[in-house]
Order: sequence, then C-alpha cells, then structure tokens
Amino acid sequence: MSSNSLRNADLISGPPGRTSALGVLGWGLYTSSSWTWCIGLFLPIVLMKYLGWPGFLIFAIPNILGVVAFGYLFDAAASRRMLTRYRPAIRIFSTVTVAYQLFFVAWIMSGLMPESGGTAGALIALGIWVVALLLAALPDRVWMPLGVLCWVISIGLFIGFLATYGPGTLADPPWSGALETIDTIALAPAIIFGFLLCPWLDGSFHRARLRSGSPHTFAVFGVTFLPIILFTVAYGAGGGLVVNALVVVQLLLQITFTTAVHMREAWLGGLGAAQDRAAHWPWAALLPAACILLGTLPWCANEATYLRFMGCYGLVFPGYVLLFMSPLGAVRSALGPLLLFGVVLLPCAVAYDLAFIGHKTLGVPFAVALLLLLACLIVWATGRRAAS
Repeated sequence: MSSNSLRNADLISGPPGRTSALGVLGWGLYTSSSWTWCIGLFLPIVLMKYLGWPGFLIFAIPNILGVVAFGYLFDAAASRRMLTRYRPAIRIFSTVTVAYQLFFVAWIMSGLMPESGGTAGALIALGIWVVALLLAALPDRVWMPLGVLCWVISIGLFIGFLATYGPGTLADPPWSGALETIDTIALAPAIIFGFLLCPWLDGSFHRARLRSGSPHTFAVFGVTFLPIILFTVAYGAGGGLVVNALVVVQLLLQITFTTAVHMREAWLGGLGAAQDRAAHWPWAALLPAACILLGTLPWCANEATYLRFMGCYGLVFPGYVLLFMSPLGAVRSALGPLLLFGVVLLPCAVAYDLAFIGHKTLGVPFAVALLLLLACLIVWATGRRAAS
C-alpha cells in the first residue's frame, strides 16, 4: 500500500469516536481552535469600530448558535452523507479559508512592520504556509490533542494579556460606532445568514462530529469559543490591534492551526477519502499561497479586501448551503442550477460591496432577500414538477 493510501486510510477507516467525557471535551476544544480564523481574530474589532457593542453581539450570537446547532442537527450518519455528497463544495470552502488566512497574516504583519515594505509579512505568511503543509500530513489521531493545546495556549495568552495590560476594550466597550443604528439593523442579515449556515461546509466540524460520537461536543464549543473572541475584543482599540507580543503570538498560533486544519480538509479530501478514493487536490494546497501577494500589494492590502473575502462567508457559501444543502432548497448541484446561482450572486455581490465597503447598508437586506426568494422559487418549481 502506498503512503498516500495509508494516509487516506488513516483519515477514514479508524473507528468512529466513542462517546466519552474526555472525547467530547477534547473535540469541543478542537472545534473552538479550528473555528478561530482571521474572522474571529479581527472582525469583532471592525464591527465594534463601525457598529459598537451591538456589532459584536450580532457577530457572536449567530456565530456560536450556528455551530452548536450544526452539532445537534446532524448525527454521524447525516454528517457522513453530507461529506460524501457535497465534498467538492466542502473542499472549496476550506481552500478559500486557507487563502483568507494567508492574505490576512501577510497584510497584518506587513502593517506591523512597515519598514520592510511587505517583505516581512510575506515571509511570515510563507512560513505559516510551509508549516501548515507539514502539519496537514499528520495522522488523524494527533489533531484533537493539537486543537486542545492550541486552545489552552490561547486562554493562557488571554489571561496574560489581562494580567499585563488590563481588560482593554472590554473595560469600556463602545456602545455606538461610526455608523447609525439603522446600519446595524441593515447589516445584520448578512452576518446572521453567514454564521448560521457556513458551519455546514466546514470539514473540521464534520470530522469532530464523527470522531467525538456526541453532539455535546458542540455545546462545549459554545462555552469555550466565547473567551477566544472576547480576547479579540480586549486587544482591539479604535478599529485596530493593540500591538504586543501576546497578541502577535495569538494571531500566529491560531492562523497556523486554522490554515493547517483547512489545508488538510481541502488537499487530502477529509473524512471519506478512502471509501470512494477521492483524489488529492494538490492545487488546493498550492493555489492559496498566491494570496500572500495580495496581503503585501499596497492597492489591495487593506481592510476593504479583508471585507470582500468576508463576502464569501456572508453570501456565497451560505447561499450555496441554502439552495443546495438545506431542506428549503435541496437542489441537485448540477451545472444549470449552479450557473443560475452564479447569475443571482452578481447583484448580491454588488449590494454586499456597497454595504460593507461603501457603507450603503440597505443593499444587504436586498441581497439576502434575493437569495431567499430564489430558494422559494426553486421549492415552488420543484413542487409543481412533482405534482405534474
């Protein structure tokens, strides 16, 4: 048997996780670490700058509820069916996520060291990419302990930050931001829509659901993810980062772990690969590295590009879940429906861009409503065909 076959066999042929308190806790902490992307590490700061404390609540509540609901909506059999039926979409989700992390770390680190002209940020991001490539090849049994270790270190860094610098923004949270209350209400649908549905496409969650053997893993997530994003609020100040060693270590630690987790899901095919001999996607490991360049070029290394990446998680991926995976849509992922989805996304993307970049926020309800209308029309058309 080749080394690739052995690796795939390790990914799938092991027994499903047996329900135990330690397993539930361990995989719960793993999900907290795997869901701590550059979104949880920075978006709360952006939202509090524009929307104040309500912006954080709009981010945090659906974020936690969406992941917890995932664990209780799908048992192991349903999770495995989704992995098999929608594996290309799940792998694309992870590929884009890797690209997003690499862009972010190149952008942030270049900003922290402007004298290097972007070189330092690019080298740090390239180093994370190389480390993630090596970690992605590790066997399945090591990932839960790695996730636990990552969470424990993050909490230690948070405690160290509180002890050294105090509670930061947590002590005096802004109750309003640069935008008006109506803008908060208008932007909320995209934020809620994205965080409620994106977990369905996260291969690391499917892995945790299968390996832990218990939905309570995701209740653990609900408790343990909150302090991680509160750490982000603490080190956020005026829409930017409080720059110190503890914050930098937190950013690099979590970005490296998340990049490795999603590179593994995208590149190797995730759970289920050995059963139906899913091919590796080497391009899923290589192509995201091109986004390191985006994080160093002056005209796109900025918050606007960061928010445009967010559009994938506020519209594209949740829209796909709504139309192709949820009971409301449940359309087969054929070429015709996918092309229709792409056409509908064009005005939605324009509305999203105007809202989050141009602060013309009333476009967001339009975009989300258009996707919901499309789903309802598909259900209606499907029902008419079934009745005829």
